[in-house]
Amino acid sequence: MRLVHLADLHLGFRNYSRTNNKGINQREADVFKAFQQALTKIATLAPNLLLIAGDVFHKNHPDNLTLLHTYNLLQEFAQKTGIETIIIAGNHDAVKTKDNACILELFKSIPHVTVVSHKAEVVVYPSKEVTVACLPHSALLEADKLDLRPDKNCRFNVLLVHGTIDQDLENDYGGAHVPKELLQKDWDYVACGHFHSFRHINRFIYYAGAIERTSNDIWKEAKEEKGFVEFDLEHKKVFFHPLETRKTIDLPMIDATGKTIEELNNLIADNVHQTDITDAVVRQRVINLPRSLQNQLDYKQIRQFQRQALHYLLVTKPTELRKNERESPTLPQGGLYQEAKQFLETRPLRPDICRSDFVRQGLEYLQRI
Repeated sequence: MRLVHLADLHLGFRNYSRTNNKGINQREADVFKAFQQALTKIATLAPNLLLIAGDVFHKNHPDNLTLLHTYNLLQEFAQKTGIETIIIAGNHDAVKTKDNACILELFKSIPHVTVVSHKAEVVVYPSKEVTVACLPHSALLEADKLDLRPDKNCRFNVLLVHGTIDQDLENDYGGAHVPKELLQKDWDYVACGHFHSFRHINRFIYYAGAIERTSNDIWKEAKEEKGFVEFDLEHKKVFFHPLETRKTIDLPMIDATGKTIEELNNLIADNVHQTDITDAVVRQRVINLPRSLQNQLDYKQIRQFQRQALHYLLVTKPTELRKNERESPTLPQGGLYQEAKQFLETRPLRPDICRSDFVRQGLEYLQRI
């Protein structure tokens, strides 16, 4: 009895300004490519169950093209494989008002697909001797009313949940807390969504991680693989299957202290020449850069790097921040501010505009509003 655990697809995610030859945002196309690749691999593995642990879409109202493409991929997968699939809603999928419906409900019309979008629900597969207790994001918001436990009369019991287990394992705001007492019950496997990195929590509790780098801070994930989990319920064996994703490179940080502008330009160029940034998402940080030198950087060279990469981000800081120090300590923390900060840090700027001042002033304006 084998299952595949997939999570945090974030279909419809968009970033940067590049489009492919079909006019689709390149990062959006990357995410769909990873999803299609995952479905192809899963079809080859032929597990008994496919569990998708939430955040199927990046927004709870995806555009028509995103919705149609997702529906067609899932329908084709179901028709070809007949693999029973359970999808729960994550915080990105959840609707905000009671007079609205979760878009994932649309997938219930596909054979072999079960959707749990709002309330906790236990899905039973008698012929496969397994029950799956499903906890979408909205159900976790009423965690005090939950009474889920393994069925002693069933051979295998699985928990499928989208939420935060550990506050240290959070790279996306808005997740609900998963009660520890629920996780301590005798589940044969716990399939978690919300945290975007593959992680073994303890016993048989796993985050599968996202299929592409769609977090607020992708640089923390630059070197890690993205993929999905295969778990053998009978033999308690886990396998992580990596996917091919867009290359993401966080170049070595440059300390500008005591360096001339010629030395800095050479160091920036050397970092690029030591790796292949072609079509990659790239960040170059320069710390302790005097404001008097910022406008003297070789922006012709930098624009060349920007054309070579899918996205080349130059981040300059006049002084080095201490560990765990926030750039704007007086600002409230939350999803809106994090999204605004990410947008301001990646928005194309004229060479004469200081990036750090631009970000700081933009967030201050947001705070005033």
